[in-house]
Amino acid sequence: MKPLFEEHNKPFRGLLRVLGFILVPIGAIFALVGLVDFFGAFSGHGFPTKFWCLFVGMPMVAVGLTCLKAGFLQSITKYVSGETVPVATESVRHVADELRPTFKGYVSDLKSVSVRETGDPVSRMRTLEELKAKGLISEAEYAGKRAEILRGL
Repeated sequence: MKPLFEEHNKPFRGLLRVLGFILVPIGAIFALVGLVDFFGAFSGHGFPTKFWCLFVGMPMVAVGLTCLKAGFLQSITKYVSGETVPVATESVRHVADELRPTFKGYVSDLKSVSVRETGDPVSRMRTLEELKAKGLISEAEYAGKRAEILRGL
């Protein structure tokens, strides 16, 4: 399903494209005339008289390029996403496949050394120490669970 604004913006995109294709070459011609006149003055042809063309041409080129960018932004974005999404998807799948055995190992470690709510406090403290030593729990989690075990004495 197309977004609602897509059809509404189609004529505006077309206008921006046409305007851009008109402004860029006209602005480039003005800028070229201004530059030739400016550098021609160095070779002894007197003072530049058409240097103002550069100040008209450069903004025209800038506005024309901005119009072209806005007019073709949707097409460019669709192309870039079509090129990058498959690569990103494949990269994520590859990383997931490589990490899957590691996560399975962590899950088995957690199952083998879980802190049981039942049992004697000494074995629970040992288990808690093992989890902390393996880096499976943070210092704050360790301190909280240790306080909980000590309160149960």
